[in-house]
Amino acid sequence: MLEAKYNWEVLVDGLVKDKDVFSHILKNRQIDDLHEFFSRGKEAMHHHSLLHDIQKAKERILKAISASEKIVVYGDYDCDGITSLSVLIRALKKLNACVEFDLPDRFLDGYGLNMRAAQDIISQGASLVITVDNGITCVNEVALLQENGIDVIITDHHEPKETIPQAYAIIHPKLSPHYPFKDLAGVGVAYKLACAVLEDDADDLLDLVMIGTIADMMPLIDENQAMINLGIAQLKKTKNLGLRKILQHSHLDIINETAIAFKIAPKINSSGRMNKAKDAVRLLTSTQESEANKLILEMELHHSHRKEITDDAYALCETLLDPLDGVIVVASPLLHEGIIGICAQKLVEKYQKTTCVIYVDDQGVGKGSMRAFGDDNALDLLQLAQDLLSRFGGHSQAAGFQLPQLSIPLLKARLNQSKKAYTKPVLRVDMEVLLKDIEIKTIVQLETYSFFTAKFLLQGLTVKSKTSMTDKHTKLVVSDGLKMYDAVLFNSLEYYYLLNIGDKVDIVGGLNVNSWKNTQRLQIMIKDLRCTHFQLIDFRQPSVYSQAAYQCGITQEPYVINDLVLLSNPDIFKKIHKEELQTVWLTPAHFYHDLIKYSNRVGLGELYRFVQTNKTIPMSVLQQKTGIHSTLLKALLEVFVQMKLISIVDGSIHYLPTYLKQDLEQSPAFQRFKKSADFIIDLYQSDESTLKSLFNHYWEA
Repeated sequence: MLEAKYNWEVLVDGLVKDKDVFSHILKNRQIDDLHEFFSRGKEAMHHHSLLHDIQKAKERILKAISASEKIVVYGDYDCDGITSLSVLIRALKKLNACVEFDLPDRFLDGYGLNMRAAQDIISQGASLVITVDNGITCVNEVALLQENGIDVIITDHHEPKETIPQAYAIIHPKLSPHYPFKDLAGVGVAYKLACAVLEDDADDLLDLVMIGTIADMMPLIDENQAMINLGIAQLKKTKNLGLRKILQHSHLDIINETAIAFKIAPKINSSGRMNKAKDAVRLLTSTQESEANKLILEMELHHSHRKEITDDAYALCETLLDPLDGVIVVASPLLHEGIIGICAQKLVEKYQKTTCVIYVDDQGVGKGSMRAFGDDNALDLLQLAQDLLSRFGGHSQAAGFQLPQLSIPLLKARLNQSKKAYTKPVLRVDMEVLLKDIEIKTIVQLETYSFFTAKFLLQGLTVKSKTSMTDKHTKLVVSDGLKMYDAVLFNSLEYYYLLNIGDKVDIVGGLNVNSWKNTQRLQIMIKDLRCTHFQLIDFRQPSVYSQAAYQCGITQEPYVINDLVLLSNPDIFKKIHKEELQTVWLTPAHFYHDLIKYSNRVGLGELYRFVQTNKTIPMSVLQQKTGIHSTLLKALLEVFVQMKLISIVDGSIHYLPTYLKQDLEQSPAFQRFKKSADFIIDLYQSDESTLKSLFNHYWEA
């Protein structure tokens, strides 16, 4: 039995026919009018004037431009921050502003405006600072700038804390009572300011706004969807030289939300993770062909390198974690700071637990990234340890923090004391379907409209084969009784090791169309899976068992059996039956070959003659000289004791002379031993196809 990791909440009752799939997808997303939703444009966007302080900010910016004051735009190094910077820089340059930009050094500064940057800005002679995608928690830094005569305009969307910076102006949806939509990305807020200063002449910036909004995983509803629609249309005809270069190097078949989420945004993000975010901003604001050509090649290299170091760092994290922890916390100076967030997310997906991954720098400062699992709230959890943290911030699902290295064990203990971390989350499933009913054109229609989050319940599938792809991904071939389908799980080998050929499974996942050699086939992208019947998992080979223990990140306890367990506990089947255990692992043998040798008259006779020759011998010495495992030796000696051939006193074996001919195989102790031994030998000699039926035969007997 393999339990689902989520509680499945199917949004539509009963089986859904192919003709109704698309309409139910729309209903589940509260889309009443498909044409209106995907053609939603500027009429659906809320006017920038509803944002608090935006008029005040506009007037200050225009004053700075007319007086040729130096303006510094301060951003962040993720895709949202990079696109936010690019939006505002391009807007201000349209007005011939004297503008420069800066963002934190990922490895020295951490997230957001900091004292080092504030001091630099002061020394540069700037008179106006505009933050994008950060600033709402930077109380001290803003105070320092204001005290030095530098006005600060904050544009941000992150969660405010109790104390708000005393900035010249703050533009934040959640601090704007009259603004009806609170879920703008950082780039969305920056765009609103650009609209204000450009008198709504900012349509050519919507491609950047769209990319940042998708990358920051903001809800695609309300005006966010309008900006996505307008941004995709703008990207197809973009005048942004840097974006054109990215598109040329991405080889996209279609430009839609899926392409942005999985092809474009990760490249921009990789620059930030490799501490090259400034180069990404330069690319997205460049007007020089030669400069753009150089920068796009560097971006491609950063993206490739990021993938390589992520694999190495993730493998290191696996060796450091304790899978029994409720909240996983790993820390090392050998990690790469730029990819700790990716590692944290991958560990969350594998172990189904909120995770913190911490890079420790040369100064003994831990710089961490937290990713929340299910209904856990990252910020709420960090609040439990705020006295240990020098800084923290972010969203409910993702947060960053810093703390002294010496406080990391305390952080781990504090987080693992929280009951908030032990929830099994709900997975919203769009509907249940039968694969045989689903037509290719239906899934193509979903892909066309970028409904890549659609999830289907597929019940009663049979595993026909399983493959490990590049030692990282699992591919199952499953059957619905009529056809075969590929079912793929990326970045995990759990199901490769924990499923047998012939297992019946229910899968929740997406459906896509895999085109190969002019043939189109449905493919399942696994999100969650369950197997509700008894499973005997074959881990007899030590190499397979060690790999499984490393790869699987088990979230449920199996019952482990092997020759040692079966021989030392003759009532093992009663225990399995009584506890109604549904998952049994057959692990490598401890003494299988000796069991074969000594489970007959010849082997027993050899052992008896050894005892007879020595007369009296400590059991530990006998074990050392024969090399027989202690559990097996104890079972064999029990036969001799019952036949009154030896006695065991104070750990020593004493030979008892006898002149009667004894038939060892008639001993009840031997017969019990022989029965267990035969079963164990059969288990370890059987091929995988007959293993389960053999086990069930003994279980029933």
